[in-house]
Amino acid sequence: MNDAVIRDQSSSRSGRKLFFQLLGLFSLVISLWALATPLMAFPDEPAHTIKAAAVVRNQITVQEGMSFGHGIHVKVPAYIANLDSQRCYKYRPDTSAGCAPAIPAEDTYETIGVTTAGTYNPGYYWLVGQPSLWLSGAPAIYAMRIISAVLTSVFLAAGFTALSRFLRPQIPVLLASVSMTPMVLFLGSGINPNSLEVAATMAAFCGFIVLLDNAHRPKAIMPAIVTVAAASVTLANTRQVSLIWLLCVFLVGLSFYQRRSIVAAFRNRYVLVAVAATVPGVVAGIAWILLMLNAPASAGVAPLGIINPIPGVRPDQGFLTMLDRFFGFFPQYVGVMGWLDSRLPDEVQMFWNFLIVIALLLPLTVRPLRRAAGYWLALAMLLIVPAILQAQVVTTMGFIWQGRYNLPLFIVVLISAGIAAGRLKISQSDAAKTVGRIVLLAAVAAHTLAFAYILRRYVVGIRELANWQIMITNPGWQPPLGWPALCVAYVVLMAVAAHFLYSFAFPGAVLLRWPPRFAAATRRGAGKPQSEPAPRATIEAESRL
Repeated sequence: MNDAVIRDQSSSRSGRKLFFQLLGLFSLVISLWALATPLMAFPDEPAHTIKAAAVVRNQITVQEGMSFGHGIHVKVPAYIANLDSQRCYKYRPDTSAGCAPAIPAEDTYETIGVTTAGTYNPGYYWLVGQPSLWLSGAPAIYAMRIISAVLTSVFLAAGFTALSRFLRPQIPVLLASVSMTPMVLFLGSGINPNSLEVAATMAAFCGFIVLLDNAHRPKAIMPAIVTVAAASVTLANTRQVSLIWLLCVFLVGLSFYQRRSIVAAFRNRYVLVAVAATVPGVVAGIAWILLMLNAPASAGVAPLGIINPIPGVRPDQGFLTMLDRFFGFFPQYVGVMGWLDSRLPDEVQMFWNFLIVIALLLPLTVRPLRRAAGYWLALAMLLIVPAILQAQVVTTMGFIWQGRYNLPLFIVVLISAGIAAGRLKISQSDAAKTVGRIVLLAAVAAHTLAFAYILRRYVVGIRELANWQIMITNPGWQPPLGWPALCVAYVVLMAVAAHFLYSFAFPGAVLLRWPPRFAAATRRGAGKPQSEPAPRATIEAESRL
């Protein structure tokens, strides 16, 4: 075998190892959110849980007589049909989740449940609903959440793995990490295809960029090709708007590269085979959308409290209002959990705003500016596309748009900023390493505070007077395993993630040496200063993410 083949095989092995490491890390982190969040405290979770239980019981399409103006009527176990009883703390951040009644595991007889997600594609729901066939009560719903978390984690891990194959991966990977806000992790923890949509969009974009960037190395980028194909089929079969995010992904990716790179990529036989394999899945998703457009009237009515038409508002006014609210959505990208009733504390918002501003300004350092064309297009899409979508329904449904709907484009914007600035090199000086260490440790603290704060919201409620101590002395609700154990596990996982990111940015360096005094004494005892290990080439450091 020649050297190129050996390098490709080694890269493939390291890529598989990285994927499974990231899959394990994301699955554990998001599963902790699934345990820390009370059942049905996730946006629209009752409707999606009922839909999942109905789909695995072969209630897939919408027939005449199933819709009565407020959603689709299906037959599901009684403990699932009655999940709205859990909403006593909904929109009441000062009330703990302890007010909700227990979910009776013995109520397994079939009864009528109502879901407003009746017209959604059944693919996600069939996978997530499986535990309801062999479990009941709260354990069944937690198991459904875990499956959803793993599905989301598969695409997040695939996206990061593909991005690590980029020819200059350091800045893009670091900004992709910035995009993993507490809100993104929280969204992955509930029963709702929105989380899968976010992760699949991220994976499709990362895989497509790497495909175009490595068009001359077809075998080395097979994982990226598979990632784009799987993510494209998934997006086509998730939500109707997901196909729009997929189109945005391809347009942004193409705008980064010249015509010869694009032509070379699409002449690749592996790419052509992947396209051929993807088309049937995408066509099936489009066929489902068309089928549901002809579903019985009132099949997809928005839940009460979300639909709020304002008489006399024109589509152009809705469009301009959305443009005016552009920056108002950023706090929701960072974290407004629950039913938009649990905003993360200001210190967490400030930290992520600091990182986001740096990311958005970084492409201004690129010369010539046309190298950042993809970034500017992504930013324009984040501004304009949601405004167009909202304007189409403002006369019938009012202003229903939420920040979480924009997360697929938000992540694409941050990764695009990293790709535009990919030629920049991270300094390996001691000062740069110190700054990197401070930022990553602050990120661990911010993630942990976000996690603990949301636990506080549900354990004792958020009130005007600080009540952290009451979480210990008089908790009103406890998650599975108890909130202290979940917090400790979360800190450990965040520290592991920070360690790998630091090693990726500064090859050969260690985030924290323990104990520090012993390490310093060892260096002094060596008799002379020890030089830092020579930084490895970026292409070799990618496997240390």
